[in-house]
Amino acid sequence: MRFSNTRRFTAISIAAASFFIAASSWASIVWDLNPADQNAPVGSTSRTYTSSGFSITAYGFDNNSGIGTPHELFYKHEDIIGGAVESGLGLTNTAHNELQANLNFIQFDFTAMLAAGMLNGQISVGSVQPGEAFAIYGSNTLGVLGTQVGPTYGSSSDNMYIAITNFGQFNFYSILATADDVLPVSIQADLPAIPEMGALAEIFALFVLMFAAEIWRRRRHASVL
Repeated sequence: MRFSNTRRFTAISIAAASFFIAASSWASIVWDLNPADQNAPVGSTSRTYTSSGFSITAYGFDNNSGIGTPHELFYKHEDIIGGAVESGLGLTNTAHNELQANLNFIQFDFTAMLAAGMLNGQISVGSVQPGEAFAIYGSNTLGVLGTQVGPTYGSSSDNMYIAITNFGQFNFYSILATADDVLPVSIQADLPAIPEMGALAEIFALFVLMFAAEIWRRRRHASVL
């Protein structure tokens, strides 16, 4: 089957557009807060996590009316009744090594993530049993709890990714237990995979040149005949 010039150009344009769309897809980056499934003190009040070349830092604090006093972090990994596992980032010398209601918080520095253009920040919190709850807070100052963003979350949000309300409004986001105790598990965000426009322009130009060459070949062939 032979294509007319118009149909050929349409086919090339569709191919080029498909390439642009594929090259502009999104990539989800996940930071596991206990990647080695340890059950031991971190040995520091802060811990930097790197995933796909992007880093975030977690800080442990005791809560003093919204002002944090550094508290050593703890990797928690524990098998519980029923075959479930609780694994995440807590604190040393607290009940179950978890965040206690209104007494402690873990704050995450998202500055580098936001500078990279990441969107749709989400946090997963585990060990949220019936009657337990947590909230997310935003701040632009390390060690300051700041302002609650979004509602208070209960056991229906256990081990589920919760979208951070108005993500990007603050550089620091914290998890605070508001009832009993909870355990932060992981963080996720989306990175738009934006390619270098120069490379895309070169490929599109190649498509156009191929089309032009085909037209020239056909016209030259027709003139000979």
